[in-house]
Amino acid sequence: MAPCSASLPDLANPRARGFTLIELLVCIAIIAVLIGILLPALSRGRALCKQVREQSSAAQLMVGFLAYSHDSKGRVMVGYASKKMVSGSIVVHNAAGERLTGEVAQRFPWRIIPYMAGEFRGLYQDPKVVGAIAGASDYPDAAHSYDYVISLFPSLGMNSTWIGGSDLSGEFGKDFVKLFGRPYITRIDEAQRPTELIAFASARVQPQDQLPWLDRPEGFFRVESPYFTESLGRQWETSYDRDASLPGANSGFVSLRHFGKAVTAMMDGHAEMAGWGELNDMRMWADKATSAEWALGTKTGS
Repeated sequence: MAPCSASLPDLANPRARGFTLIELLVCIAIIAVLIGILLPALSRGRALCKQVREQSSAAQLMVGFLAYSHDSKGRVMVGYASKKMVSGSIVVHNAAGERLTGEVAQRFPWRIIPYMAGEFRGLYQDPKVVGAIAGASDYPDAAHSYDYVISLFPSLGMNSTWIGGSDLSGEFGKDFVKLFGRPYITRIDEAQRPTELIAFASARVQPQDQLPWLDRPEGFFRVESPYFTESLGRQWETSYDRDASLPGANSGFVSLRHFGKAVTAMMDGHAEMAGWGELNDMRMWADKATSAEWALGTKTGS
């Protein structure tokens, strides 16, 4: 009887062997180490892409801002208009061609959108805000409306106190003018340091109770400087808090969301990154500022 020809694995031949448990564990460990190395790099890459997109958006925003000025014979866009302005000489329309008044028109987005060549969605980088804009037409009340959400949460807020003037700061009132004059720029050619003067910056705002699904939007229609008047003193806290419950008090609504820096759109039209130290310098905010801690005094006192 011939011997059985069925062969058993040749243990002496390494090609016939499978992986041992130790070898499998070593392979898994190597893969885990590689993933650990790659994930931070991928995460940083995604964050850098977001920064580049926002810088590009800032540059496009300034194209619209300067185009508005060109059509307005050199006058800059009012930062935060008064109700009287948007009910009178400043005519603002929504996407349907209907005239807007009140706070929705007082904020800058609906006034600059006609100069954004139809690419106004570039103003909104936060996916939650984009989603809220897309779904806002499903809600009947003003607090959830399309016009309202667009007016509130652009990624970059305007330096409205010092560029164009702000009714929120009382700058158009007779008493303010009597005390301080006109501290804000009204014409493009008035800027003495256009390459160093902020027009818009990365913005943030506190959680929105009326729009709970937005949580903490990475965007707001205005940013505020660390100083305003001498009597008020410093308006910002001494250090940046990413999770501050009141980002207005902490950093004037400025967001340092890009590796500890904010995107800033400057008056000459270019965009650059600025950190906490730079943004604390009033010479980046007010064209008349003569020092880092400059503040507005009375006409007789400064």
